[in-house]
Amino acid sequence: MPLPCAIEICKRKSRALCHCCNKNLCPDHLKEHDDLINSQIHPLVDDINTIDNQLSVLNVDEVISKCRQKLDKWRHDCYTIIDRFYEEKYQELQQRCLEKVGEKRKKIHKLKLKTNELVREQEVTHDDITSLKVTINDIKRDVNQYEENGIVVDVHPLIINQDLIYVEQ
Repeated sequence: MPLPCAIEICKRKSRALCHCCNKNLCPDHLKEHDDLINSQIHPLVDDINTIDNQLSVLNVDEVISKCRQKLDKWRHDCYTIIDRFYEEKYQELQQRCLEKVGEKRKKIHKLKLKTNELVREQEVTHDDITSLKVTINDIKRDVNQYEENGIVVDVHPLIINQDLIYVEQ
């Protein structure tokens, strides 16, 4: 025995099962249902055409330019960070070099005081002369080495993580 039409106010018997919504419908309501579904396709076609037209007039270069602005800002910000880091390390380098020179000046000053005392007292021994020569040679070698090589500055290459910037696929 056929089932009644799924529309509550309809008293007719169903003749077909709508496969898209799984409802039993009489012929009149099946046609209404079919017309309603078919009527929804035309606005969708219009939407597709509108989107297609929008893409046709889209200036891809403008879109790229807008996105590139983000990359440019990122690059500028990174340069700023690198420049700031460089300046900090340069200040540290200057300070350390001045400290090294200061240390060498202290050694020379102590040596001058010692030699002045020995000259004033006129009681220089052979051991004093040998000790002074060794100390002078050590300081001379240290100053020459510093003048030629400076201080150790060990730098490592900047490693860029590819995940820093994500470009949508």
